[in-house]
Amino acid sequence: MCARGKRMKGLSPLVATVLLIAFTVGVGGIISLWLSGFTQTSSKIVGKEGETQLICSNGAIELSNLKYSSATNNMSGIIKNNGRITLGNVTLQIVFTNGSMLTHALNDTQGGAGAGNPLALKAGQIFSFNVSVGSSNYDRIHVYTNCSGVTDTALSTDVST
Repeated sequence: MCARGKRMKGLSPLVATVLLIAFTVGVGGIISLWLSGFTQTSSKIVGKEGETQLICSNGAIELSNLKYSSATNNMSGIIKNNGRITLGNVTLQIVFTNGSMLTHALNDTQGGAGAGNPLALKAGQIFSFNVSVGSSNYDRIHVYTNCSGVTDTALSTDVST
């Protein structure tokens, strides 16, 4: 209730409209700054991934001459880089018939300054491996590289004993 003679005062419609517009413009500015930064970051990430995929499209790798020795439970073979780029982090994975897996991150064991470092194969380079598999009930052998699409797979029927 108002006392007699006193009027309640409020904002004039003009001032309220100006304040509402200023608030809206401020919030819009903040959102546009965030959106601008977000799109720039996303564009850089997508560009880098696209560049990696383009480079990796020149990669190819091959598993061959696979042999299993029941005397030592070792598997040996050759990995060849058939592509036009260097492939790194070459990893050998043996998948057994029961679904378990054994993974070997291959190292440059051919001596020299790179001994013990993760294996990197230059274009055309061949690498011979000999790894322990522990059992003869393997199903598949995979070779993976730092390029996600550059892999090769051999079946147990591709392995000589």
